[in-house]
Amino acid sequence: MMMDYEIIHHGESTVEISLGKSIDIKINLVIHSFFSFLTDNLDNRTNYIVDFYPTYHSIFIDFNELKTDFYHIKQKIVELIKEFEIVGFDDNSKKEIIDIPVSYGGKDGFDLERLSSIVGLSEKEVIQIHTKPLYKVFLIGFMPGFPYLGGLDKRISCLRLDTPRPKIPQGSVGIAGSQTGIYPFATPGGWRIIGRTELKLFEIDKIPPTKIPTGSFVKFIEV
Repeated sequence: MMMDYEIIHHGESTVEISLGKSIDIKINLVIHSFFSFLTDNLDNRTNYIVDFYPTYHSIFIDFNELKTDFYHIKQKIVELIKEFEIVGFDDNSKKEIIDIPVSYGGKDGFDLERLSSIVGLSEKEVIQIHTKPLYKVFLIGFMPGFPYLGGLDKRISCLRLDTPRPKIPQGSVGIAGSQTGIYPFATPGGWRIIGRTELKLFEIDKIPPTKIPTGSFVKFIEV
């Protein structure tokens, strides 16, 4: 396969490998496959990598600017991309699926009634639509353990609140635009809350601390 990519220099010590700007499951699969390839190969060849991490459609690499520069690391990245293009990416790997039990509506999903009205569906229909797909975990962000999930049905897509709430309960399941996600901690937030899970998504004393890893899949189960 051939990757359509761009290598971008940010600041003094960060490089972005970008595959575009779209939130797309196929692009994200390539990102995570290449990220695994980098994990297996980049650290073994260099002593100047500080960290690297995937997003929706990019991989960011932080490097030690005292040991290398952008042009040198860009050359290394291009070499690795050429190797990856020869090897290809594995999109048939076994899916890691995490079931998330959710109490929808009522005090746990205090925006479900309003969201249903906005999208022109009953609350039951919204729940059925929300629990049907397997959601890809595009990335963990915003706060530790917060999974950004792709694959939301367009029929229940809804803009976030105009004014964020000062506190969203821990475990709240929300919708914002074309995404759905889960709040691992109580925090201010503007996503429309349709339910809540009792699962703890982030526990600092566990290894790894995040229950839902990037690249895995989530299945919501109504309880």
